Amino acid sequence: MASAPSPLEHAKGELEERLNRIEARLGEIERRLGIADGAALGAGAAAETAAESPERQWVEAGHLPGLAGKSLLGLAAAYLLRAFTESGMLAPAVGVALGLIYALAWLVWAARTPASEALTVLVRALTSALILGPLLWEAHLRFRAIDSWQTAGVLVLFVGMALAISWRKNHTAVALIGSLAGMFLSAAFLLRTHDLVPYTVALLAMAAAVEASACLEHYLGERWIVAGVTNLAVLLLTFIATKPPGSLRSYVPVDRAEAIAAQAALVGIYLASTMVRTLLRGFRISVFELAQATAALGIGVWGAITVAHGHPRAVLAAGLFCGLSGILCYVVSFAFLERRARNDRNFYSYASFGLALVLAASGLLLAGTARVLLWAALATAFVVAGRESGRMLLKLHAGIYASLAVSVSGLAATANASLLGHGPHEAGSGAPAMWIAAAGALSGYGLLLRSGLPQHGTAVYRLASLLLGAGALWSLAAAGAVAVGLWCSRAPGAPRFCPALLTAVLAAVAAAAGLGFRHWHRQELKWMAWLLTLAATYKIFFQDLPKAHPFAIVFSLLLFGALLIWMPRLTRQTQPGRVPPGADSS
Repeated sequence: MASAPSPLEHAKGELEERLNRIEARLGEIERRLGIADGAALGAGAAAETAAESPERQWVEAGHLPGLAGKSLLGLAAAYLLRAFTESGMLAPAVGVALGLIYALAWLVWAARTPASEALTVLVRALTSALILGPLLWEAHLRFRAIDSWQTAGVLVLFVGMALAISWRKNHTAVALIGSLAGMFLSAAFLLRTHDLVPYTVALLAMAAAVEASACLEHYLGERWIVAGVTNLAVLLLTFIATKPPGSLRSYVPVDRAEAIAAQAALVGIYLASTMVRTLLRGFRISVFELAQATAALGIGVWGAITVAHGHPRAVLAAGLFCGLSGILCYVVSFAFLERRARNDRNFYSYASFGLALVLAASGLLLAGTARVLLWAALATAFVVAGRESGRMLLKLHAGIYASLAVSVSGLAATANASLLGHGPHEAGSGAPAMWIAAAGALSGYGLLLRSGLPQHGTAVYRLASLLLGAGALWSLAAAGAVAVGLWCSRAPGAPRFCPALLTAVLAAVAAAAGLGFRHWHRQELKWMAWLLTLAATYKIFFQDLPKAHPFAIVFSLLLFGALLIWMPRLTRQTQPGRVPPGADSS
């Protein structure tokens, strides 16, 4: 006897019956409306495309002889125009105009070709370039129908049209061939005619067009080629502008204002493109943009000063430009980019440009004590800014500024000469800059110590701590060395005891570094403690033993022995103390 179905099985059966009725009704509706099964059609189309793909490739390759034949017929028509012009049947201006229209017609034909026919697009675009090149070459150099400015204008028109008409169907081949043909023809005319200004302007216009396309995500492949040729053209223009008029007879003279305008245009094009792509469009900065922005800035700043022969006004203008640009890069990086976690490369790039530009500006605008004062102030300010923002890169920049101030001021040289060289050395006339640098290094490192240890120490933070710590400790050593030098120069009989006193300075600073490590648990203090101990070892063997008084030698050996006994204890790793509130966590 069969058992009665359970309520669950009964409900399941009713649900299946209702689904079948719904499917039947939908099928009836699709049949009446003429709607086919989309999924089946999609699968069938995909299978058909996959099956026909190799066949299409063979068919397109089989069309190559025909495409080549059509291209040759097109070139024959271009040579027919040349024959009419050469025989006098057409005026040179008319012949050139007809040839240009004919070349542009082939370019338009290539752009209107379906994107699936890639080989056809490529051959037609190449035909257009092959028509244009000989046409302009003979029109300018043989028939003298057009001058350099007109030739450059035609090339810019050709490149601009290639970029414009290829936009709709994203024909990369049309844009690539058009821009490269225009660029190489401009370079060829520049070298052949020695008329630099028209073709440099043409190259700058082409670079601007290509960068505008890049900002809209089109045609990125040829950017580096166009940029490289444009850089070389501006460099050659700068070189010719620095020569006396008439010294290079084969070249058309270049005015200094023209050269400076070209340099400014180069900088403006590539800086604007980089800023639009990274700030407005939100793209990550590329290796090309890093390299080209650096090259453009270098060519622009160096070129302007070179063309002006180092005139104070040119140096002032270049320095102000670098300074304002550096400040802008810092503002952009920390005000905008630090909130975009996925664009850390942009943040580091803009901050690095800010550092380089500020250093360039300080080198151009300031000298001596004023430059050291600026760097010392920046070192202190950037430690504070890094602590407030939590950005380790700011602290690294602080370490760089402090190290440069210590080096340029003569502080490092004084310490090296006194402690590792031939004996005591007085501060001399450079004392103000030295003590400003020392104050900057000590205050910067003091503020870093007050910030506490980060939860995760990165390589950037360790490098920043090492630079600031080394500057601070070597500043202390230099101050002690200068004090010993002053005493040795004034006290009778003191020079024989000076080596031992200098050893005492090294030992005292090394011990201070060891005590600092024991208190703050910072690895850079441990490294510096042992490095200073190594310097004291060198000092005893190469200065104290050969030159010092016997009693001074005894003093040095006792001091050095105590240092060797206590240094392992001072630098022994212990449990770090509690991180103070508000310490950096990044």
